[in-house]
Amino acid sequence: MTTHLRGSEGDIELGLREERVRLGDHIAYFWESDREFDEAVNFIILGIRQGDHTVVFGHDDANARVLAILGRNGINTQHLQSSNRLSVIGGGPSGAQMLGGIGEKFAEAVKGGSKCIRLLGNIGWSKPGWPNDLDILAFEAKVTGAAKQFPCVVMCMYDVAHLSGTVMVHGAYETHPLTFCGNVLRENPHYVQVDQFLLQLEEMEDRAKIGARRAASASESDASLTAGV
Repeated sequence: MTTHLRGSEGDIELGLREERVRLGDHIAYFWESDREFDEAVNFIILGIRQGDHTVVFGHDDANARVLAILGRNGINTQHLQSSNRLSVIGGGPSGAQMLGGIGEKFAEAVKGGSKCIRLLGNIGWSKPGWPNDLDILAFEAKVTGAAKQFPCVVMCMYDVAHLSGTVMVHGAYETHPLTFCGNVLRENPHYVQVDQFLLQLEEMEDRAKIGARRAASASESDASLTAGV
């Protein structure tokens, strides 16, 4: 299958390498260096300067890093938050609650007259206070459909150097219709439709439960043998 370059398609300027997107797009952005992280924040900076409602979503360290980059670019983030032009959202105990919280912010922005909402996400994989990986995977899959309900563009950042292969394959590639990697936006041939993806997650969860039962059984057997010695 030929990977399609999006190029100048779409009516929303992404803020990265002259790429353009459409409202409702959900993008995985792969980064490895500090420069690539900083560059991703241009997606938010352009939105702020154009009057879009912007959302910074993620774990505490990443959110603080994004806000610091905005500050270095002369943007008063406190003023934007107080005037309801910028929302900062952390994690939650479940994917459903996180999705609901983001949906509420988006609905408020639309009610306030926003024509475009930009969300930059840094998910807290394995972070305290965040759901387990399977729940987050389901959340990522559902974001694609939810984004179609609002005038928004969602871009999720993936730390290539530190995230597991499982997260990269299932979280980044299989739940995002678009990827930004190698300085270009591409349609993603590895994307899996949400219904099919959620069925895959059920199978993964079943395998994990079986593995846990086997491990527990083996541990009990070892304990019995040790007690009998």
